[in-house]
Amino acid sequence: MGAVTATAEPTQRRARWRWWTLIALGAYVIGAVVFLAVGGGSPDSRVADPSGSVLIGPVHEIEYETLDGEPATLTRYAGRPLVINFFASWCAPCVEEMPDFERFHQEQGDRYVVLGLAVEGARPARDLVAEVGVTYAIGLDQRDILVELGGVAMPTTVFVSANGDLLDSHSGILQYDDIVSRAEELFGS
Repeated sequence: MGAVTATAEPTQRRARWRWWTLIALGAYVIGAVVFLAVGGGSPDSRVADPSGSVLIGPVHEIEYETLDGEPATLTRYAGRPLVINFFASWCAPCVEEMPDFERFHQEQGDRYVVLGLAVEGARPARDLVAEVGVTYAIGLDQRDILVELGGVAMPTTVFVSANGDLLDSHSGILQYDDIVSRAEELFGS
């Protein structure tokens, strides 16, 4: 009989362990449902100024780094339509479309803000920007912002409303006319 008791003990421990795991999982699911039910994590959770108008949406809260390695947030672009282009020097389509984004910045910069975010280190990004002659703002995506904003391939371009809402995430090359038409369609200008 002693042998039967010894074999039953590990089985009972495994059963208790599974039971506690199921309880913890259930508590997690209930917590997540309550969090979502009260609006946590929704696109409507925004910071408003005292007058009640929306200043910062979820996208504006995203942090990135400048080419100099300084922390920055997209909050600096709140209030203006924002076009974010993710690029890398090793991505031939990215390099090909950069002059079109520069032209868009030069010709439409009074209506829209363009921000380039490099998915590589500062040095190759800085070299490419100098080579192409880019004058719009450039930063570094050191925190997988590309993926967070729906990018699945390189290049990716994201369109963000003045309120910070993600309007569109386009993976693939865009030419000047495509950028203009998407901006006018999405931003209603």
